[in-house]
Amino acid sequence: MHSSQAVDTGGQEAPAAVGETRYHSLDALRGFALLLGVVFHAAESFEPGVARYWAIEDNSTSEFLALFRHACHSFRMEIFFLIAGFFARLLLHRRGTRGFIRNRAGRILVPLVVGWLILYPILVCLWLTGAIVGGQPGRLGIPPELADTSPLLLAVGFFVQLRFLPMFDLTHLWFLHQLSVVYALMLLVRFVWQALLDSKPRWPCGVDKTFAALCGSAWSPLVLAGLTVPMLMLMDSWGVDTPQKSLLPHLPTTLLYGFLFCVGWLLHRQPELLEQFARRWRSGLLLGILLALPTGMGLDWLHESGWLEHPMPGLRWAYSALYALMMWGFVLGFLGLFVRFRRTPSARWRYIADSSYWIYLVHLPLVVGLQILVACWPGHWTWKYPLILAVATPVLFLSYHYLARSTFIGVQLNGRRYPRSVAISPPTFPRQRVQ
Repeated sequence: MHSSQAVDTGGQEAPAAVGETRYHSLDALRGFALLLGVVFHAAESFEPGVARYWAIEDNSTSEFLALFRHACHSFRMEIFFLIAGFFARLLLHRRGTRGFIRNRAGRILVPLVVGWLILYPILVCLWLTGAIVGGQPGRLGIPPELADTSPLLLAVGFFVQLRFLPMFDLTHLWFLHQLSVVYALMLLVRFVWQALLDSKPRWPCGVDKTFAALCGSAWSPLVLAGLTVPMLMLMDSWGVDTPQKSLLPHLPTTLLYGFLFCVGWLLHRQPELLEQFARRWRSGLLLGILLALPTGMGLDWLHESGWLEHPMPGLRWAYSALYALMMWGFVLGFLGLFVRFRRTPSARWRYIADSSYWIYLVHLPLVVGLQILVACWPGHWTWKYPLILAVATPVLFLSYHYLARSTFIGVQLNGRRYPRSVAISPPTFPRQRVQ
């Protein structure tokens, strides 16, 4: 087994010792997936019809950004959970079960609880502000006579009257809750596996051989998509649900993200298989790009035609098959791309990976506030959307640099207190070799 630094989806650990392998490519990919969330959410107010659930809808909408978000939604969190599975096994073998649980409780559950307590009231106030600014206070249940009331006072009333209980929302922090559920199931399954099958080495050997054959095949996206389709059919939507409205596990998404977690887990058992995807990254991304348009525009057409309410027999199965192929094309394509080109140490990418967890946790209030600010401005989305990113991105990185990186927050999220300097000593991070 390769030894490696316990880098995971909850942040970085301390630097690896000389001679150990650090998976710089997966570090960078995790940072990319999380920061893509900022780009994804910044585009949300420009999607046509988004006012039914988002804070505000811009007066200049974009079908292109809607298609972009459709594509991103099919692989962004899927990549995150695959990497989570890879590093969960690494961390479990390095620290044992108790150490794993302590680490995950501190790096996942604490940010979930503390983050929700801080961010949810802010987001409620922003949603109320968006409804009033957008001229639609009624969609959030605001009576006409209170339309001129300060959103802050309305938010206070919302919490004083305990209205947040029946309208509970995990917000964008749902992924931490879902990850905690998957971790718990993983520990349970591992316990049962060790109790029943660990004494029979042919079972894990057979699983490893089958998985290696799958990874080595050019047909791997098709096979993985076939296994994914039944999970998509259980979703409430035509695609992947976002389970943010309840603390109870959502079966379809738990199955899907648990499956991706298992793929990552099996990859860590044989990390040399990463090279298989590095050789086929172009075909994976091409498959995802080619299917993004028909699945995205096709779904819009099904909405407009009314076929989503009364679909033809087999129509959803066909759509789910195309969606699953798009998903795995992007997941394996980006995995291969980063393994191919980001396997060596990079101060820039290391800093991005360090900062990505904090930035994703705190980005939404800033992004939504900027969306509300520009929503009613005259002008086209082609400059308003880049403006939101141009303002939010440096502010978010500066907030990490000065508020988190070298403070107790950085210790909580990243596992250690990093210096603000981004310099990396070459001997500390030897060139990675994925065999």
